[in-house]
Amino acid sequence: MKLYHAFSLIDSSRLLSNENSENFVKVDWVCYLRDEPLVPYEQLIENFQNLSKTAKLWIQRRANYFLSHEEVEELKLYVEKQYSFSVEVEAAKTPLRVEQLPRFNEQDITGTIILRDRDEPFSLSVGIIGMVSGHRDLINIQTVGELLGEIDRRNKR
Repeated sequence: MKLYHAFSLIDSSRLLSNENSENFVKVDWVCYLRDEPLVPYEQLIENFQNLSKTAKLWIQRRANYFLSHEEVEELKLYVEKQYSFSVEVEAAKTPLRVEQLPRFNEQDITGTIILRDRDEPFSLSVGIIGMVSGHRDLINIQTVGELLGEIDRRNKR
């Protein structure tokens, strides 16, 4: 089974101001709370069996961020119809080295967007969350609409 990393870039036409060096806001789309791995960890991660028990737990969580082809297709449809921007996709080459697994540092993430369990027109088969980065001064963002609204509000200043 192929696994994918999905993300969206909100281009410079919706940016805050010239205060930020980045010319986009990036939203990394990841699965959260996946009960079972899509691929056995031993096949997905290089030298998985040699890792400590503690390391395995942390790595399993990060490995579960990847999406399947079907989940990516659902996400693309959802984001394009609901928010009118696209989802970019990169295939993960397996087996992965530990340093290739998605990692989100607290200082880089300025908000999260949960795409499930809201009053949306349709739901996704798995819980997907967007990790918003690129502008450290955006806080408490919980929906794509709030993100775009905040960007527009700040651009009008």
